[in-house]
Amino acid sequence: MPDIIKSIDVARELATNGLSVSIYDTLQNRSDEFERHRDVRIIRSSVVRAECRDDLDWVASCAGEIAELCGDLVVVQGDTYSALAGAHGAVRAGAALAHIEAGLRSHDPLSPFPEEMNRVFIDTQSDLLFCATRTDLDDLCATASVVDKKSFVVGNTVCDPIFQHRDHLASAATRPNGVLVSLHRRENYRHREQILKSLSRLIASFPETEFRLLKRGLLATSEAADFGVNATMIGLTEHLHFLEMLTGSQIVICDSGGILEEAVTLGVPVVCLRRTLERGRLVEGVDCIDPAAVEGPQLPLMIERLLSRQHADRGPLRETFGDGQSAKRIATLILDHLNDSIVRDEGGRTDPDRGQQGVLVPFTRSRSAENPGLAKELRTDQRSRRFTATASGADVCDS
Repeated sequence: MPDIIKSIDVARELATNGLSVSIYDTLQNRSDEFERHRDVRIIRSSVVRAECRDDLDWVASCAGEIAELCGDLVVVQGDTYSALAGAHGAVRAGAALAHIEAGLRSHDPLSPFPEEMNRVFIDTQSDLLFCATRTDLDDLCATASVVDKKSFVVGNTVCDPIFQHRDHLASAATRPNGVLVSLHRRENYRHREQILKSLSRLIASFPETEFRLLKRGLLATSEAADFGVNATMIGLTEHLHFLEMLTGSQIVICDSGGILEEAVTLGVPVVCLRRTLERGRLVEGVDCIDPAAVEGPQLPLMIERLLSRQHADRGPLRETFGDGQSAKRIATLILDHLNDSIVRDEGGRTDPDRGQQGVLVPFTRSRSAENPGLAKELRTDQRSRRFTATASGADVCDS
């Protein structure tokens, strides 16, 4: 799933409000995902990953380009090497840094790797920290100094498209069937053989159930025939189509935090192949299996239990990770920050001729989870400029 979808709405909101926005494309997204505001400029990286010595060489090369391009602010989302490159570029250029999905922690440096390491570094360098939930904010405060930083609980932008297309997706939820499978985590490659064998046995054990496998990551070189007649391989697809497939599934098996959040929002049960899990710790409908133990009886027993459930109305969308307004909220807070940081000359006067600029590096993941029912009423207190959610059991970030 191309990660541009997680932050393109932030870019649109900023551009709509008069900010000059550029997206630094690290060449990992399909061009048709760049539906954008006319004032959002796409800058394609000239760094070819295959020509770099290693991942860190690629990060350093991209960071150099970002440092040359960035204006007053760099926005990064998630914790991949792309986000790390954006953070390094901002620090190198002396630009402000905003981190979407801040505070996410597994408290295990090897799971996920290198994401846990990247996210901690990015948080320590950021000026603006946008957390998805109160758990993320608490973990942020416990693991990084937030003195002189602005931190907010804003929900997660990955949920915004679900709320935007809720009416369209409602029809797919009426008769869910089958199992959707997406496996791509780097640390799971060492268990790839065991995972694929277990998946083959699982599919054979439920011959009346269709298994839809996303052809990427651990399944990139697999074919449907490797698993059986009730398996279908799904190639790259437009995001709304993916949400339709997810909504119409009885279960999703994944190792992706973003898909987990989308599934929880839609009410689709999740079986997550992760040793440690940042999100979903307290969320009903999420089961976790250590990939090292995937050959045991736990996985088929989980699937049997979930498939045996009677189909029922899933009810309204869950606001566990957001309410569909995260991008607007983030853009408002960024604009407030920039308005408070107008460049002054040596005499202390503002420079009205210098326009505010930003570079958005829109990759990767989101994470963390709370109790269902995030927020019913959302507001931004203009005096404190901290997002506050008010509802029973809601996230609250007061000044």
